[in-house]
Amino acid sequence: MFFRLFHRVYGGGGDTVRVEFFSWVDLVLASIVVFLIVSEVLEVTGSKPQTMPQNFDTGSLVWLTFLWYALILGPILISLRYRGFRLGSVFGVDRMPVGRSLLLGISLLVSAYPMVFVVDYVASILLRVNSANDSQEIIRIFENAPAAAQRIPIILLAVVIAPVAEELTFRGYLYAVIKRYFGAVPALLSSGILFALIHLNLASFFPLLVLALVFTVAYELSGSLLVPMTMHATFNAISLTWIMIAQR
Repeated sequence: MFFRLFHRVYGGGGDTVRVEFFSWVDLVLASIVVFLIVSEVLEVTGSKPQTMPQNFDTGSLVWLTFLWYALILGPILISLRYRGFRLGSVFGVDRMPVGRSLLLGISLLVSAYPMVFVVDYVASILLRVNSANDSQEIIRIFENAPAAAQRIPIILLAVVIAPVAEELTFRGYLYAVIKRYFGAVPALLSSGILFALIHLNLASFFPLLVLALVFTVAYELSGSLLVPMTMHATFNAISLTWIMIAQR
């Protein structure tokens, strides 16, 4: 299904997501964002792994993540508004009714699950990693959290903050700016790789890359960033729910 959608979207040039809003200012800002992301990835991968304490302050983790994306998105959103653009138009959120965006996002995510599972399975064999045991740090923190009070901030982060902030950053901005100057397919691949890298986990790199590509195709298909936001939030919610069910 997604191969057909890819051909339908990018065979025609990938013109649904509008990029005429973006200028050299955005190219500079996008370059800074890419530099910050790559620097963060290199810093974390170059440091020694640390064992998380049993009573890790998940509330502080939420605030640090919020501040990280505020640092990235603040100048971008202020710049766009200063230049007179409506953010709803820039990110296409007014192109489709909210209810339809939610239904389309959930439907596309359900359709993408088999592909994500297959890629996860194949990658775990080729890389000789166990995606269950070598999971992302945030997942390990959630699994080891002894009380609901420590899990609630992670749920908020995964289901609300991350889907909004990451979709604005990777699909709404980086993808659109790269597409504006280098073309749709290079933007699809580069923004997807950056999205997978920022999660700092080898075991989940390829499944996350596939998810990123799916999110971007959904964005181009609909023209509304609400669709990949819905997919992202739903995927994270299902993942956390599955962990809680498995631990019972």
